[in-house]
Amino acid sequence: MRVFHLSHTDLDGYGCQFIAKEFFEHIHFYNANYGKEVLVRLNTILDHITHTPESLLASKFGKTPKHKNTSSEKFLILITDLNLTLNEAHHLHQRIEELKISGIDVDILLLDHHISGQECMQKYEWYNLDSSRCASKITFDTLSLQYPMRDSTRKLWIENLSQMINSVDIWLEDGYQFAFGKVAMGVISTSNELNRFMFDEEHRDYKFKLIESMKEFLDTPHGEVHFDNAVYSIKKTALGGNPQTQTMDSITSNIQVHLLSSKKQLCTIFYKDKRGFLSYSMGGISVLANLFLRQNPEYDFYLDVNTKGNVSLRANGNCDVSLMSKELFNGGGHKNASGGKIDGFKESFAYADIKSQVQYILDKNKEER
Repeated sequence: MRVFHLSHTDLDGYGCQFIAKEFFEHIHFYNANYGKEVLVRLNTILDHITHTPESLLASKFGKTPKHKNTSSEKFLILITDLNLTLNEAHHLHQRIEELKISGIDVDILLLDHHISGQECMQKYEWYNLDSSRCASKITFDTLSLQYPMRDSTRKLWIENLSQMINSVDIWLEDGYQFAFGKVAMGVISTSNELNRFMFDEEHRDYKFKLIESMKEFLDTPHGEVHFDNAVYSIKKTALGGNPQTQTMDSITSNIQVHLLSSKKQLCTIFYKDKRGFLSYSMGGISVLANLFLRQNPEYDFYLDVNTKGNVSLRANGNCDVSLMSKELFNGGGHKNASGGKIDGFKESFAYADIKSQVQYILDKNKEER
């Protein structure tokens, strides 16, 4: 079975995914905050299922008596720590029914604890709501009843993890390792060294490494204090650095540049005869952009745009970004460091949408001149 798992972006949300991978070998992860992003991620999951080779085969032949579905692939959409609106639930349910009619074997399992989802729970049997437990504990308890763990020796640790998250997420001050949970919650919420939109998989894996590191401290005397003291070193190691010889700034910049450099084909933009690199919502790019341009001399400029359409431009002597900013983004600054804003910018959760908006501005300005 192939699992597509959508979850929230806090300790409970990532905890659900950390727990789910203990039960499923073939699992694809997605994360969303509330609002428009939820439906975007759901549609991405549905599109991925629709375009798998197994689904295309099933859709082609269907399940008629003459042409039985030759694919035995099963799909599960697992949603945790997110309550859907009625419109979102209806959209998902309808799309799943359409996939089933076309011969694709897909089910939904939603595990949540937010009482605001009660109306959806009453309408859809796949919508499981229990406000007495956090989503991580619901996930562990539910999956434990339905599936074997991939490594049974980890069961006690995973169960304790779910109990700890439960204590802090629904605020049980007398619950199991509540004090530890407060530290853990803060660590996950502030560990954004790898941008979620540019480095989705790496960002999630980084959170998973931090959660895994809790195992050493969780059930020890004053474990929350020792974990709190060790976090900075743990984060450095999780990012691939040496805690004894490298600063966090150096480690973070190096891994970010490495990851960005691996995305050259996707993120390259052009303005006139200049080649640029486009990132989305990285923020604070001065050190990062200059290091990227030094290590990738074929690029003339670096451009970052945030969710509000604010633009930061950096160069390394190969072009005047102050002129670019003035011409394109009603901004200005210095030759190698400038900023501006995109009028009418449309926020998106898909990098391709951001790139098309920026490249359109670059091309339009070039044509007008």
